[in-house]
Amino acid sequence: MQHSPRKIVFIAVLALAMLATISVTAAWAHVGVASRSPRPGATVPKTLKSVKITFNGSIRRGTLKVYNAAGTKVSNGTGGRDPRNIRRLVTSLKSGLRAGRYTARWTCVAADGHAEHGYWRFRLS
Repeated sequence: MQHSPRKIVFIAVLALAMLATISVTAAWAHVGVASRSPRPGATVPKTLKSVKITFNGSIRRGTLKVYNAAGTKVSNGTGGRDPRNIRRLVTSLKSGLRAGRYTARWTCVAADGHAEHGYWRFRLS
């Protein structure tokens, strides 16, 4: 079965357009959360020193703050990008924290410029 040259060109152009669309979509993909420490819902010792969130792509900047159940911030400063890992936000915790539920809230600007935010909860025992 033979195809006309016009049909072959049309199929080639269509294939290239689909490939370009896939490539652009992949380039515009936003970062996602790869891991959190402590894990969501985890119970960890109240001697915990820091909280971290790692993304599956590079981030430009961000904040990571931790709050107790009463809504009081218990992390030092605003947290920020880990100087050793451009995919991670890290914050240190104040000493002497009590057992209970805590919430980590984060914001970030991905390498593609897209702003994202979220939170997770964990317990200290």
